[in-house]
Amino acid sequence: MTSPPVTFYTTAELAREAGVTRRTVMHYAELGLLTPDQVTASGRALYGPYALRLLRDVMDLRALGVPLDEVRDMVTLRRATHTLDGTYRRDWTRADISLSDERLRTIHARLRLLQNAYARQAEGLARFDRWLSKRFTGGDVEPLEVEALGDGEE
Repeated sequence: MTSPPVTFYTTAELAREAGVTRRTVMHYAELGLLTPDQVTASGRALYGPYALRLLRDVMDLRALGVPLDEVRDMVTLRRATHTLDGTYRRDWTRADISLSDERLRTIHARLRLLQNAYARQAEGLARFDRWLSKRFTGGDVEPLEVEALGDGEE
């Protein structure tokens, strides 16, 4: 059984899919946060399907305040352990990861910090939801779609 061919995104296509500008993708590439999976003979950058997930992760991590060097390390780690289409590579070895043990410990510490903050926020949101449900709605309320919430920025 052969794998289906990988479809690559141009910079503009990747930006469109992620809902960011082409310049944002180019900026992240310049910073080493997002590297092309292929470059054509004419120099055009092409990104595999997993790059879309990585780009969204970069944006989320930056929004959470993760420093650029740690975001870069997280992307490096993810690329070393996943294929172009995002499938987890069960055959990866420590030699595939170009990060030192110290950098990996830093990533791990940051992830623990984020997970703890997320757990606290989830608990607080659940309490607030229960309070609102009891006081105002008297029942179940369907959650809004993410796009409907908006973030006030365009």
